[in-house]
Amino acid sequence: MSLFGGASSRAWQHWCDAECAHAEDAAVAAPERRQFLRTSLGVAAGGLSGLWVSGCATASPAAPADTVVLNARVATMDAKTPRAQAFAIAGDQFAAVGSDREISRWVGPRTRVIDAEGRCITPGLIDSHAHFIRGGLTYTQELRWDGVPTLADALRMLREQALRTQPPHWVQVVGGFSPYQFREKRLPTLDEINAATGEVPCFVMNLYDRAFLNRAALRVLGWNRDTPNPFGSTLEKDATGNPTGLVVNTTSLGGLVALFARVPKLSDADQALSTELYMREMNRLGLTSVVDAGGGGQNYPEHYGGIQRLASERRMTLRISYNLFAQRPGQEIDDYKLWSQKVSPGQGNDHLRMVGAGEYILWAATDPANFGKSVAQAPAIMESKLTEVATYLAGKGWPIRMHASYDGTAARILDVLEKVNREVPLKNLRWALDHCEGLSPRSMERVAAMGGRIAIQNRMSLDGEVYAQTWGREAAADAPPIGRMRAMGLPVACGTDSSRVTSYNPWVSLHWLVTGKTLGDTRLNAERNLVSREVALRMWTLEGAALTGEDARKGSIAPGKLADFAVLSDDFFAIKEDAIKDITAVLTMVGGEVVHASGPFAAQAPAIVKPMPDWLPVNVYGGYQHRRAGSTASSHGTGCCGSAATAPIIIGDRGAWRYRCGCAAI
Repeated sequence: MSLFGGASSRAWQHWCDAECAHAEDAAVAAPERRQFLRTSLGVAAGGLSGLWVSGCATASPAAPADTVVLNARVATMDAKTPRAQAFAIAGDQFAAVGSDREISRWVGPRTRVIDAEGRCITPGLIDSHAHFIRGGLTYTQELRWDGVPTLADALRMLREQALRTQPPHWVQVVGGFSPYQFREKRLPTLDEINAATGEVPCFVMNLYDRAFLNRAALRVLGWNRDTPNPFGSTLEKDATGNPTGLVVNTTSLGGLVALFARVPKLSDADQALSTELYMREMNRLGLTSVVDAGGGGQNYPEHYGGIQRLASERRMTLRISYNLFAQRPGQEIDDYKLWSQKVSPGQGNDHLRMVGAGEYILWAATDPANFGKSVAQAPAIMESKLTEVATYLAGKGWPIRMHASYDGTAARILDVLEKVNREVPLKNLRWALDHCEGLSPRSMERVAAMGGRIAIQNRMSLDGEVYAQTWGREAAADAPPIGRMRAMGLPVACGTDSSRVTSYNPWVSLHWLVTGKTLGDTRLNAERNLVSREVALRMWTLEGAALTGEDARKGSIAPGKLADFAVLSDDFFAIKEDAIKDITAVLTMVGGEVVHASGPFAAQAPAIVKPMPDWLPVNVYGGYQHRRAGSTASSHGTGCCGSAATAPIIIGDRGAWRYRCGCAAI
C-alpha cells in the first residue's frame, strides 16, 4: 500500500497530524489547486517566524523562501513530520515543511515555486559505502554493462566501442554487472571478446573474480609464456604455455587492481571532468551524498587532489564523506601515522569531509570480495597487528570501518576491538563493520555491546547465485541477516560497494532490500530479512547520515537540515516491486540548487559540459542502462520520454552540445 494512501497525483491532500488546528479538507479539485498555485506566486510573505504544531508550519516566516515546492507527496524521514505536501528552502537549508497552504506563506515575489505535480519526493539518497573517488576518475572512459539485459547487447556495445576507441586507450569494462542479469546467464568467452574487439586492447573484469584480456592487450603488456602469475591470481595458459588472457583471483584482489592500473588513463583535466559527470549521473538517480570507502591504489593525498580541486572550485554536486584506506600491506600503522599528521576526522565541509579510516585498516584482517572463493585463515599475526592499528586510531579519535563478509573474520576482529575498547572506549567513535553477509547472532551481540554499527551493501543482488552455490541456499537466505540485526536494535545503513563489485544504481539496492531478489530474478533472502519500503528508504537516507555522524545535517527533510532531495520518476511507495530498480529522479537538488532536471522539469536543467574526448563510451551509452518492460533500448536513446521532444542545447565552458532527447539524460 502506498505511504500516501493511494491518493491521486492530482489530489491536494493534507498530510499533517489530524489534531493540527488548521487542517484542510482532504482534497481540492484540480482547477482550484491550479488557481491556488497561480495566486501563490504573488503572495508576499512576511511577519512572524515559523512556529510548529504537530510538525506543521503555523505562522508566516520572517522572510520569503528562496524556493518553495508544492503539490508533492513527501516522505520526509523526519519523525516529527513523516508525511508532507510541501516545503520551503532558504539558502541551502529546509526552512519549513507542511501543507500547500502553510508553505504558501513562504512565497515572495522572487521565490522560485515548483509544482511537483503530485510526485513522490524523498530526501537525497546517501550511498553509505561506495568507491566513488576512484570510480569517478575512469567513469567516462568505462563501457558500463550495468543494466544491459543480454550478453548479445553487451558484446555489440563492446564491438561498437572498439571501433571508436583511440590509441593508446583500451576498451574497458571494469565491473558493476552480473552474468545473471543477462538473458544468457553467462559471462562472455575470450573468443567472443577477441572477435568483438580485434586489434584494440580490451580489459573486462567481473566482480574482482576474474579479468579477460584480449590478444591485443596481451601484446601491449608484453605477456608471454615466461610471464608469472600476478599477485594473488592465476594467469591461465594454453597447451603451448602461452597466456590465454584469463586472469583469475585466487587469494587476493590486489593482482587485478594492479593489472587495471596498467590500462592507460585520461589526462588529469579529463579525469576531473569524468568525476564531475559521475556526480551528475549519481544526481540523475536521486543521490546527493556518498560515503567513500577508499580503495587499493587510492593513496592520500596524491589521489585526492582532483576531488579537492573540484570542491575548492565549487563544482561538487554530490556530498562526499571519505575514509582513508590503508595502502601498504604490512605497513598500515605507518600509513595512518603519516596521514594523522595531515588530516583529521571532520576536516572539510559539507561537500567534502574526511570522516575516518577504512574499509581496510589492516590487509590481513579481511576476507574475499567475491563469494565463490574459500575463506583463507588470516595469519596468526593478524591480532597483534590489528591491535596496534586499531589502538592508534581509537586514541586519535578516528572512526573505524572494517570489511568483514564472513563471521570467522568478524569474530577475530571483534576479539581485538573488545581489547581496544577496554583501553579506549569505542562507543562514541561511530565504528562499523561492513558487508556482514555471514554475521552470526553472537557477533551481532558483541557489535551492539560496543556501540557499533552495521553497513550492508547489495552485493547479493549481483553475486547471490554464486553465494548460494558456494555456501548453500540456507546460508544465502540470511546473507545478510537484516531481520536479526534490526530486531537487536543495531543501526543498519545500506549502500552499493560500487562501482567495481556492484552497480552504482541505488534503486537496484532498494529493490533488493524490498524483494530479496538478485538481478537474475532469483529470490534468495528469507522473508524475515525483507524490509518495508519505508525502512529501506531510511537505510538509504537517515541511517547513512548517522553512520558518519552527519544526521543532524542531512538524511531527512526537516527545518534546519541541508536542502537535499529528489523528485522521483515513479512513486517508490506505490510502484510494483520489480519496477523499483527502474526509478530515476526527474529533479534533484543539493543545498537548494538544481543539480539534475529532466522530463517535466527539463527547463531547469543546469548546464553540463560534454564529456571529452568524443570517443568516450559515455557520449554514446550514457550511464546505467535502464530498461522498461518490453523495451530493448537504453533510456538515454531517442524517445526515452515517450515523446519526440526537441533536445535542448546545453552551453558549457567547453562549447555547446545537445542532449539526445527531451528528458535531458546524458
